[in-house]
This record gives sequence, C-alpha cells and structure tokens, in this order.
Amino acid sequence: MTNPFLFTWIVLSLLTLVSWWLDASLDGAWIGTAVLLVAFLKARLVFMEFMEVCSAPSGLRWACEAWVVVATAVIATYWLAPHS
Repeated sequence: MTNPFLFTWIVLSLLTLVSWWLDASLDGAWIGTAVLLVAFLKARLVFMEFMEVCSAPSGLRWACEAWVVVATAVIATYWLAPHS
C-alpha cells in the first residue's frame, strides 16, 4: 500500500475488532486493561498519522508521546495495587 492514511485506517479498524473480540469472548479482570491499552495504541496512531504530529515541532511530538506513555503507565499500575 502506498497510501499511509489507508494503511493506518485499516490498522485502526483491525484494532477496533480486536477490542470487540476481547470484550465479547474473554472473561477476566484484565480484559478492561487490555482494551484500554489497545485504545492508547489507537490514540497514538491517530496523533501521528491523522493529526500529523509526526511532522510537528519536536515539543508537540514529545508531549503527545509522553501523554500516551503516562496514560499507559497509569493503567499498568492498576496491576500493582493490591486486590482483594
């Protein structure tokens, strides 16, 4: 494929299907976390491709990358908390 927008749209669509599949077919406490992690990956793709952050000034790019990393880390810390 030569069109990066089309490729990104296909990947986003496939990730949406993966989220639906995870939610519908599996059971467990980690499913919500997995779906949120997929959502953050999708957000990064939208930032970089459709919002053209990849060609923006480095400060904006690093701020968007940091947001994705921090949001993912916050979700990941859920598993560090004690559960009863």
